[in-house]
Amino acid sequence: MKLSFKHYTLPLVTSVLLGMAPAAAQTELTAGHISPSDSLEGQAIDMFAAMVGERTAGAVTVRVFPSEQLGNAVAQIESTIIGNQDIYFGGSPEFERYSDGLKLLGLNWVVPSQEAFRKITEDEIWHDILLDPLGAVGLTVLSSNWERGPYRVMVSSRPIATIDDMNGLRFRIAPIETWRRSWDAIGVETVTLAWTDVYLGLTQGSIEAVTAPISLVKPMRFTEIAKNIVRTDEFWQILVPVINTARFEQLTPEQQELVRSAAAEAGAWFVEEQTNRAEADIAEMVANDGATFTIIDTAPGVERMQPVIREMEAEGFIPAGLYDRLQAKYGQ
Repeated sequence: MKLSFKHYTLPLVTSVLLGMAPAAAQTELTAGHISPSDSLEGQAIDMFAAMVGERTAGAVTVRVFPSEQLGNAVAQIESTIIGNQDIYFGGSPEFERYSDGLKLLGLNWVVPSQEAFRKITEDEIWHDILLDPLGAVGLTVLSSNWERGPYRVMVSSRPIATIDDMNGLRFRIAPIETWRRSWDAIGVETVTLAWTDVYLGLTQGSIEAVTAPISLVKPMRFTEIAKNIVRTDEFWQILVPVINTARFEQLTPEQQELVRSAAAEAGAWFVEEQTNRAEADIAEMVANDGATFTIIDTAPGVERMQPVIREMEAEGFIPAGLYDRLQAKYGQ
């Protein structure tokens, strides 16, 4: 079924975002994320909020704060765990501190394709990798179908035609250990920088490149400064909608199911729309910003990651044997 965001009218979305819930409202949930409200992620999250308000007849409303208004990713996750914030939408690598299995999936070129990643999220092993570890710290995952992408790219001020061209590149990463170790293996110079500071960093030259889902590149206006878009597919991820478990359990079972179904339906719309828009976004950035789009051979990167994976297994940083299990079942 093709979903349409237009069905959820502007007055309803606006009332949800401004907290102007109907008089009968009993519960207001505070939700945050780090992306712009006009990005596809922002639109999908607003769609989720509108669905919750409509389907619960105003008994549950969701007030959304985009663009790190509630803090950076780490702060919002911690705030959601302790209950100062009710819901957070964040990329799955942001949660790796709570799951050694998720650390493995955050390493570059471990999962060979989006199809393989999707099968992993639908497998029982997903409980071990994501659902149970987050549950142990007080977070309930509302849906696992918000596939983020539909693929990842590097946006660079320096032309990149091969993995070797990345050597010495001043490259922005989030404060995620798997990212640092993965990119160290490629030979870049990693720079930890907040997502909202990336545009300024590219402008000032403190960084030369950043990776992101292709769906976020145009809303963040990166190609105004860095003209080279390179498809990297270094890892696959979802945008994870999590809710504080204690807060979730305060809802009635019917409300819980409505919140979950809204998350799943908004996630399906998100995946469909980002897939549809990717080519149009690239064409627009090429036409308006003079950007270029390149697909590179990532096989040399896969090879360079092998010793990193084995070192991490030996250290106990990632679960021993999990990589081999995933490769045997889902590898190329």
